Formats: sequence, C-alpha cells, structure tokens
Amino acid sequence: MWALSMLNVQTVLVAVVVGLLIYYIRRRTLYRLPPGPWCIPLIGHFEVYTKELVHRIILKLSKKYGPVFRLSFGPTPFLFLNNYEVVIEALVKRKADFTGRPSSTAFSLISEGFKDIALATYSPMWKYHRRIATKALRNYLQGDLLEKLTQDNMTKVMNMMAAEKGPFEPKPHLDNIVFYQLYTICFGEKKDIGDEDVESIIRKKDLVNKAIGNGIREDLLPFLKDVCPSERYLIIKRETDVVFGFFYEKLDEHRKTFDPDNIRDLIDHLLLAKSEAEQAGDEESMEKLTDTYLVQTVSDIFFAGVDTTRLTLEWFLCFISGIPEIQAKCQKEIDQKIGKRCPTIADRQVLSYTEACLYETLRLGVIAGLGLPHTTICDTQVGGYDIPKDTVVMINHYALHRDPKYWENPEKFDPYRYLNEDGKVDPTKLDSWLPFSAGRRMCLGESIAKPEILMMCVHLLQRFNILLPYGVKPNFVGEHLSVFGAEKPMDLRIVVKERNNSSI
Repeated sequence: MWALSMLNVQTVLVAVVVGLLIYYIRRRTLYRLPPGPWCIPLIGHFEVYTKELVHRIILKLSKKYGPVFRLSFGPTPFLFLNNYEVVIEALVKRKADFTGRPSSTAFSLISEGFKDIALATYSPMWKYHRRIATKALRNYLQGDLLEKLTQDNMTKVMNMMAAEKGPFEPKPHLDNIVFYQLYTICFGEKKDIGDEDVESIIRKKDLVNKAIGNGIREDLLPFLKDVCPSERYLIIKRETDVVFGFFYEKLDEHRKTFDPDNIRDLIDHLLLAKSEAEQAGDEESMEKLTDTYLVQTVSDIFFAGVDTTRLTLEWFLCFISGIPEIQAKCQKEIDQKIGKRCPTIADRQVLSYTEACLYETLRLGVIAGLGLPHTTICDTQVGGYDIPKDTVVMINHYALHRDPKYWENPEKFDPYRYLNEDGKVDPTKLDSWLPFSAGRRMCLGESIAKPEILMMCVHLLQRFNILLPYGVKPNFVGEHLSVFGAEKPMDLRIVVKERNNSSI
C-alpha cells in the first residue's frame, strides 16, 4: 500500500514536470518572447522580487537583457519596459492592449472588489467612471476653491513649522499639508490640525501600507483568505472596512444636504453627475453610479493623492535645502513676480524657473519608480517581441528618468533642462519624463497635482529660507519606501527661517 502511494506521488510529480515543460516549450514555439535570466519554475526570480529597490535592480538587468525583458515573480511572468521608445509604443501607440490591471487579493481589499479607477481593469465600466471623475475634477478646478484651500491650509501648517526649535523632520508637517487639504477637497470640511477624524485616517492608511508591504501571501494563494488568513490580510481588511465605513457616512450626509446649485466639494460633483443621469432618465448611467463606485472614486483621489503629493514635497525640500543657490533663484523669481501677496494658480504662468524645479524633482526624486502594474488584455507586441495576453507589465520610471540618452548628467539636479531660450518651460523637452505615466491609464489627478504642488512649494519658499542643519551635507540618495518603487529622502531634517519679505 505504501509503495502504491509512493508510486502515485511520483506519477503526479512527473506529470506536473512534463506539463510545465510542454507549457514552456509551447510558449517558446508560439511566441517570440523577450529575453530574461533563467529561473526555477513556479518560484521565479526570488533574488529580485524579495529585495528592496527593485526598480534599481531592473535597471541593472536591462543593461544585459535590453530595454524589454521578462522575469517571473513566483509563477507569474512580468515584463519590464526600461526606455522611452518602448514605453511610448506600449502605452500610446498600442494603448488599448496594455490597459489591464492584474488581479490580487490585496488590491481587491483596498478597492472593494476593483470598484475603483486606479486598480480596476480596462472595461466600459472603467471608462465611464474615469470620465465622470475627470469631469468632476475639471469642474472643481474652474473656480478659486483650490487656491483658497491651499492658502488657508499652508498658513496653518507653516505657522507650526515656524514654531519648530532647531532641526526637524518635515514629513509630519507635509502629511498635514496634504491630508487636510485633500480632506477638504473630498468632503468639504475644513478641519483643524490634529482633528481626530483626519488623524485616524492617517494612522489607518499607514497601517494598510505597512501591511501590504511587498505583497501578502494571499496574493499568491487566494484561497488562504478563507481558510487561514494571515495577520497582514486581517489588518488590511479591518482598517479598510473602518475607513470605507467613514466614507459611506460622508456620502450619506452629502446626499441629505445635496443642492445642485451649491456644489461644495468632490462628493457633490459626483452626486451632481448622478442627479443629471436621473433627470435625463439614463438608467444605464444610474446603475453605474452606485454608492460603492462613488466611494471608491473619492478614495482613489484621496489616497492616491496623499502619498505622491507628500513624497514630492519631501523630495523638493531635500533638493532645495541641499542646493541653496537654486533655492535663491526660485525666491528671486517669486519676489519679482508675486511679491508679498498670496500665490495663485494663475502665477504658474510667470514662475517658470520654480516650476522647472518641480519638474526636476518629479524626475530625480523617486516618487514611483515602477508605478502601478499593467496587464495586456490581448496578444500584442512591443520592442519587436511577442507579448501574450494577461502578461503583467511594469514601466520602470526610474530608468526613464535616468536615461543618459535624454538626460545629460542624469544624477544632477538641473531645472534648466526644461527651459527654452526665453526662460519658459518648453514641452518639447519633456521626452522620457513620465512621472504621471502616459496613455489611457495616465494619472487621473495630474491636472490638479501640478498646480497644487507648485502652489505649495511657492508658499514655502516665499515665507522661509529652508536649510540643512549646521554641519550636515546634502544627501540626495533615497531609501526604500514601497513595493511600487517609491523612495524617500534618507534621514531628511531641515531648519526653516522666516524671510524678511514674507507675505505672512
């Protein structure tokens, strides 16, 4: 009996090995696949995906295997695109082919079953919700509400920064700048710094980010969530349930007080879209605008904007404090063009050098080294290779932003890269500059992010001289922050001193 059992086990193992061999040989025969290093089947390139700063490892591997190559993360094949030409071919020229998103247990948890925009795969439903969200953001930006919010919130936080005695870590203050502003944008309420509702969401967001880490085991074996869920899975579920419950309460409050003639915030803009669909008798649109989809649209704009905006500001302070001559040029431009009055979005037109510094921050600071993963929704090609349907595709923004073909001395912070002879930002100099990605899945919030972050930077430079602590040398090396290739400035501490010509 024992011998028979052993024979059965051996038979199964042989069948699995033969099946895998047939699968890989068939793929090789049917497709001209991109190159890549050998790996153990099913386990994949564990020496890569178990490490931090994967985007840097991928860049090194591209020197050997070319701008298009593949790795296996566990049993899942991943394709990496590492230069501007192949990225544009994939995301712009073949834009529909690369619009999918991979499924994962963690992603499903934080999007209530992929009911959001960022993580949902490409579909008519996704196109509809992105169109509604884009319209809501565009309508929101037509007035001066964003300017007033930025001015009010920046004043509160800068007063707290001014009260710091000696060197301090800027992150808590930057969290306040971004969180409280996005809270008001989404929910219409101006909260005092330290408000328990906002602070609770900040804590829960940090817990979820830490729990997700480089992924959870339920991503590889989804059935575990039902039979033996991991502690990290339970943390993600518990914290997201609480946050989404809070968002649903806010949606209910807005619905009870909704006035189409008095649109207060982003939720009101989404309710307006639903109201217009109801008045037009558009039953198909009304079915798509369920509470879950509305809440997930708000969640996308709120949480996606928080981390990227705060990290951009942190890198901006890192560069500007470490290169005082560039800071001085920004302040001279601000003093000449604005003076002591509060900055406005319209000032963007006359602050070309300062905006170029923001562009350079988005290039050299590693905000999202790899970004969100794509998947192919059909068999396609890129870089002369065949790419099968359902391949996970990663864009190595870190490689694009350090490509010496497009960036001379790529590790140098140089805002003049973006300026023409007249000192204006030149869009033709933005090749291989894709911090917001490209194509159909480019960042939904780009239209609000660039003017908003620029205003924040201008407020800080108008009021403060931003310095490194005495004796500390500039350090522009980042350290690992998240699985999507984000890095944070290493051990950043600053000192702020009031300027005499401050508008405050």
